[in-house]
Amino acid sequence: MSEPNTEWDNVPASRVLPAWREQVRKLSLEINELWDKNQTLKSEVERLQSELQMEKENEDRLMREWQKANNEIYNLQTKVVALVDDQTRLKADVERLTKAGNQLWAFAHNCVVRGVYPKIAQERINIWNAAKEGKDAQ
Repeated sequence: MSEPNTEWDNVPASRVLPAWREQVRKLSLEINELWDKNQTLKSEVERLQSELQMEKENEDRLMREWQKANNEIYNLQTKVVALVDDQTRLKADVERLTKAGNQLWAFAHNCVVRGVYPKIAQERINIWNAAKEGKDAQ
């Protein structure tokens, strides 16, 4: 079996070794360049992975902050609803008590007019009038 012809078959032996050395030198230079490019690309990949990790950490932090703010908003909304309910209840209580106080005032006024316990009735009228003005009755 014969070996295949190569480009070196027709080159004299005295020139083959230096030519191979030159070829090896060129290939070594190319390998070094490729190695440097490979290292540069590896560094770039590591840098990008690091940036990606930082972005992920920032995203996670922002998500936690958003959830915390959302919870605070929900809690504040719950408090506002409770305060509105309290305000509504208190307004109804004030209205109910005002009506009752006005009815008692009318009854006391009627007592004064008729002379039934006029002194006590007048005290009650004074107390109610002061209360409606936000003052303490004395």
